[in-house]
Amino acid sequence: MARNTRKRYQKEILAIEDALTTSRDMNVDGLASAINLCKDIITKYSAHVADAGKTTEEHKALHEAGVLASVAAPYDLATLLARVNDITAKYTLHNTDAAAASPTYHQAQGTTRVLTATTTVTTLAGAIARLNDIKAKFNLHDADTDAHSTGGKYAVAEADAALGSAIKVTSGMQDVRLGDHVSWSILNDGTGNVTGVSAAAVDGGVIFTFSGDPKDDAIISYIVGAQ
Repeated sequence: MARNTRKRYQKEILAIEDALTTSRDMNVDGLASAINLCKDIITKYSAHVADAGKTTEEHKALHEAGVLASVAAPYDLATLLARVNDITAKYTLHNTDAAAASPTYHQAQGTTRVLTATTTVTTLAGAIARLNDIKAKFNLHDADTDAHSTGGKYAVAEADAALGSAIKVTSGMQDVRLGDHVSWSILNDGTGNVTGVSAAAVDGGVIFTFSGDPKDDAIISYIVGAQ
């Protein structure tokens, strides 16, 4: 009987980890806010570049090299990184033309709005910093009435992206479903000195909420059991 009871109990364990180090790439609010900001930038930047070809339009001609490779909305970290790196490259080309003494596409020389960095972003935290910088610099560029016929037509209005206090763990969680039971503890509170607030199972993962951003160095353990 004891052996059968143990076997049934073991089948109820859906996921277990004795030492998982948190990563900002798992940050729930960070990814959601970055995706929202990226979508708004894609929409506004694309409309800005396309506003060309007539004497009353923003640009003298369509800046084809400045057109984004894709206007599809990002939906996960991989697609977000791809969109951010593409926007970085295309906006940089567009700004270079605007700052030229005799621009090919802009109406006249404007004020340069150089991004703080143009290196390839590979992390969610990097994407957030880049998107916030692109928003600030692009809005200044869009408002430039020297470089454009009117200026200020396509300002990005979405709030800056920001990291939050929850992470979503999905690795090894394919059998986890909404409402399953989660038991967890913090083994190391990391440089954020975080404490645990809650853990909630969702389909295919668990959302762990802390007292603040757990950064990349908090360590947790957990067991997920079927409801």
